[in-house]
Amino acid sequence: MKTVDFSKVLRDTIQLCGLDADDYNLPTFKQLRDFLSTRLKLAWEYDMFPDLMRLEVATVTTETVSNNTVYYVSKPTNAGEVVAIYNQNPYSGSRAINIPFVIVGTDTVDRLMVSKNYTDAVWVEYRLIPPVLFGTPWNTTTQFFVGSQVYFDRGSNSGSLQPEEGKVNSGNFYNCISNSTNHNPYTDTQYFEPVKIPNIFSTYLPRAAFADYLRSQGQFDSAMIAEKEAESLLDTEIDKIARQQGQIQQYNFIKTY
Repeated sequence: MKTVDFSKVLRDTIQLCGLDADDYNLPTFKQLRDFLSTRLKLAWEYDMFPDLMRLEVATVTTETVSNNTVYYVSKPTNAGEVVAIYNQNPYSGSRAINIPFVIVGTDTVDRLMVSKNYTDAVWVEYRLIPPVLFGTPWNTTTQFFVGSQVYFDRGSNSGSLQPEEGKVNSGNFYNCISNSTNHNPYTDTQYFEPVKIPNIFSTYLPRAAFADYLRSQGQFDSAMIAEKEAESLLDTEIDKIARQQGQIQQYNFIKTY
């Protein structure tokens, strides 16, 4: 998946808002970060973009509940919405059967219940869970715990919100996966993993966050115009996939592989 740096998206958003991209403070960063996080989820779930879809082999588990036999597939841990289950790889031929399923959730896991046992492997197609942006700038003294998130610019090798002269501005969010103090989020991958923003949303996100910013300023009519412009940019990305690249399957969704 081709990605875009958050710093690029943020800079474009700041400029649309009429703010100074070289002189903004932490509260502004947090406000626009939250706008962009919300809009990232909306874009992520707007359609079944190929970059966000996965196809995974799974096995059917048999279990007896109150003298009844049930059959289920465990939902992949990184899955958001499951769109289909097939009895074989749907892209290796034309004989794949779409298996009906029901999602039955528990406090810890979602199960995909099917009507019978499939002794061979089944194929689960799903959309990845969208990321959430909530991190604050990284620094060398703060201890970061698992589940926290930081903003780090690998160009300046710091948590600076402003680009340094002569250095590439490549700021992104990183999730902490192991308790860390003074570990470089970009290079120390045993402590941090990057939050990836799909490049296909690089033009939509600034315009959509701009609409939210206008609403926060009470400019509701202007916000509606910006909203329509943002949505048209998402539709353009769908047009590239469906019409220009011809990625339409007989199953009535965008081809993912």
